[in-house]
Amino acid sequence: MRVLGAAILAFVSTVGVANAEGINLTPELQSKLEGVWKGIDAASDASKLCSAHSLARSTMSLEFMRTGGTIFFDDGTDATTRAPLTGADEANGIVTLTAGNQVWRFRVTGATTMNSVRSSASLGADIDDMVYKRCQVPADRNAIALDEAQLKLLAADMPGDEAFFIDTRIAPKTGDRCKVDETQYLFFALIGPSEFRLSRWNSFSLAEKIEGGKKPKLPLDSVADWTITGARVDGGKYVFQIKDYEKPKAAVKTIHLEAKANGEYSIPEWKRTYVRCTGFQSRS
Repeated sequence: MRVLGAAILAFVSTVGVANAEGINLTPELQSKLEGVWKGIDAASDASKLCSAHSLARSTMSLEFMRTGGTIFFDDGTDATTRAPLTGADEANGIVTLTAGNQVWRFRVTGATTMNSVRSSASLGADIDDMVYKRCQVPADRNAIALDEAQLKLLAADMPGDEAFFIDTRIAPKTGDRCKVDETQYLFFALIGPSEFRLSRWNSFSLAEKIEGGKKPKLPLDSVADWTITGARVDGGKYVFQIKDYEKPKAAVKTIHLEAKANGEYSIPEWKRTYVRCTGFQSRS
């Protein structure tokens, strides 16, 4: 669903561009920063950072267009961060990004490179400690023709509700239907910046039970991932074009997500119904 020219302008006017408080970067700089970056020590050879056998020490994804500013930062430690940016500024050639009490500082050095910068008390000046390369440009978000409210309803990667959907065959029938450890659920990754994906996973508790040789109470659907190539609303139903995540040349199929009168959601093509839950990031 690639849209060009006037169609792009029409789409943007429909879904809008997120503007978050505290984000003071120009649209041009936001666009330059969006995507997936890999980093390595500044003194190391960065020429192969984007290769399949990269020795990258950290990975960072930045998204501005749909969320107003979100960062995912993984340096291989327990300090992994996925959060909305509470601040983004540029001064004297240094970009400062803030998420809560975490701060990152970067000096953009080229079209696809930048260095992370830290203050050195011993030198009394800033030094470059890591070099980053942008290894993936943002995916074409025009393929996801959903507005902010629709994204909040569906997307696990949208700051706010962080929605996911529990299979009703496994969810409790009454009470807090989301309060269950052993379950199978869907989540929609619709924000990017690198990809759009639909996934069906087992919860940690259920996965551990199966790995331990115990049979689940109900037959489960296979764990799977699909690439989402398009999403839109048609006649009150959410329409998704999906294909096998591991097979780029796989045929594209269409599924529908429908809201039911009882508050559940169904995918008729799969003959499954789901309960909408929130807080996916803390759960997963």
